[in-house]
Amino acid sequence: MITLSKLASMAHVSVSTASKAFSMSSEVSEQTRETIFRIAREQGCFKKFFNAKYPKYVIAVICPEYKSHFYNSALSHLQERLSAHSCEVCVASTNFSAQTEADLLEYYSHYANVDGIIVINGKVPLNLPGEIPVATILPNLGCEGAITLATDCIDAITEAIRHFLGCGITDIGFIGDRHTVSKEKLFLSTAQMLSLDREAIRCSVTEERFETGGYKAFEKYLESGHTPRAIFCAYDYMAIGAIRCACEHGLRVPEDVAIVGMDNIPENCYLNPPLSSIDFNMDKLCAIAADAIMQRMSNPDFALRHKVPATFHLRSSAIIK
Repeated sequence: MITLSKLASMAHVSVSTASKAFSMSSEVSEQTRETIFRIAREQGCFKKFFNAKYPKYVIAVICPEYKSHFYNSALSHLQERLSAHSCEVCVASTNFSAQTEADLLEYYSHYANVDGIIVINGKVPLNLPGEIPVATILPNLGCEGAITLATDCIDAITEAIRHFLGCGITDIGFIGDRHTVSKEKLFLSTAQMLSLDREAIRCSVTEERFETGGYKAFEKYLESGHTPRAIFCAYDYMAIGAIRCACEHGLRVPEDVAIVGMDNIPENCYLNPPLSSIDFNMDKLCAIAADAIMQRMSNPDFALRHKVPATFHLRSSAIIK
């Protein structure tokens, strides 16, 4: 077993000098420090003795994927806000795996020594050491963690459904994929609250995702011989695929079928027709999460449970004349 005293002897320096080197003290020359570090690495004990504090906070962000605009946007917002707090951000993806999420939480909380953790769409309970600040954004398990941020979508979905009801439309469907079950349940419960017959609402769910998933989900309606007059899509890229499928089969949007997406991606305003969408306001959620985790670092008793209301943006794809 290599002790600090033995390592110092191998490097021909005092124990005090070796200790200062591992603390990145300016009292040790760069050449001497490199010699000590080289020997420590060769002996496999560098991590054992290195105890310098990185000058910036390091925040780990765990999210389901990098592919979609939804998560890319969240990561971008977090990066911007945390950078303003002099933080570095490291990001890891779970690929929607609860086991991978649990493994990453174990790694960051017990081995990587990060200063804080932010989890987006978490699937597992957060049983972490109390000294590590944790924030959850849109958790799938209710209110987990001392800092919990969620979106209240009920009012926005209610507004969209009432818009169709005001146009005399009660035949409403939902398009989603295997990862959007929570959105489907939220839509169905809101529709039921508005006295729509839940059993009459046809949901078309596919294994495919993004535009391809929306296209194939809309095809299922066509093949069934009954396409709903209005359709909610789990996210905007699925809505884009659904619109393409509708147009290729001679249906007009919104004259024959009205379509609403979710996430409100920037491209929506430039589509033909412009796409109506429900905005989860991730920019606000991420800003609050970043600020809150910094407060938790300085105040271990700080806790926050907060919901940001979603916003319904009505555009041409759902305007019935």
